[in-house]
Amino acid sequence: MPQDEKRIATRYQCDGGVEIKQSGTHGFWGTLCDISSGGCYVQTFDPLPIGITVSFRIQARGREIRGDGTIQASHPGVGMGLFFAAIDDQQRESLKDLLADLKAEKAQQSGEVIVRDNKAHNW
Repeated sequence: MPQDEKRIATRYQCDGGVEIKQSGTHGFWGTLCDISSGGCYVQTFDPLPIGITVSFRIQARGREIRGDGTIQASHPGVGMGLFFAAIDDQQRESLKDLLADLKAEKAQQSGEVIVRDNKAHNW
């Protein structure tokens, strides 16, 4: 991992949409690239600057996850990294379920054995 990597949570590739809103704006949609328990990466041609506080709504795999976040990385013409600063308990459970599904899918593709719901699964 490069020295400037600050992630502590595993990221999973995930397709979906992310609505980003700054206070007092209509917001815009970007494409979800990957997600972890701590944040996600959103593809957009016009990313917001680092440090901006936003509200977000993620729609992926039949789930919707809402919360507040902070832009942690900004790459013009590419996208931005969004840190999940505040997610309520219900939304956090939806995020955990999504991540569990993505982890199981990744394990299935690699033939790993994982434990989910207290049962071992050979993928």
